[in-house]
Amino acid sequence: MITYFLDLYDQIYNFLNTANFDAIVLILKITSLLVSTFLMWLIIVLVKRSDATWWLRERAFASEFAYGKSTNEQWDAIIKRLKKGDEANLKMAVIEADNLMDNILKRMGLPGADMAERLKQIKPEEVASVNKIWATHDIRNKIVHQSNFHLTQEEAEKAVGNIEEVLRELEYL
Repeated sequence: MITYFLDLYDQIYNFLNTANFDAIVLILKITSLLVSTFLMWLIIVLVKRSDATWWLRERAFASEFAYGKSTNEQWDAIIKRLKKGDEANLKMAVIEADNLMDNILKRMGLPGADMAERLKQIKPEEVASVNKIWATHDIRNKIVHQSNFHLTQEEAEKAVGNIEEVLRELEYL
């Protein structure tokens, strides 16, 4: 029994010391390098295609907003229009708030031809107030598509308030 193990040990030792084994190890190293390079390339392509870095762009946009860049000025203009109180300014405030939200959704990397397609991709677990965005978007569509639609101060304040709540949830305000 001991001689069997000693013979096995000698065979393994002799195989590891041959030039054949060195060639096999070299082939394995080259193969593993090629496979690793291919897998790294595949990871990069998949991350790029999945747009997994949308949250980085969203955070950069949020910091621009927080430090008083153009989006903050847009929000101030929306609030000023809302405070004017006449129907034309109320409608414009709702439309501009909806457009601001659409720009944010685009910056978050949500694909779609229009805001409705982008909103369909948001799950309530991701943005709890997604229904409020829909409510404001519905009012905006009525304003744009129905020429005789009348908007009250309360409806406009609620619609803009919905967008404000979502902006606070997403930490834009």
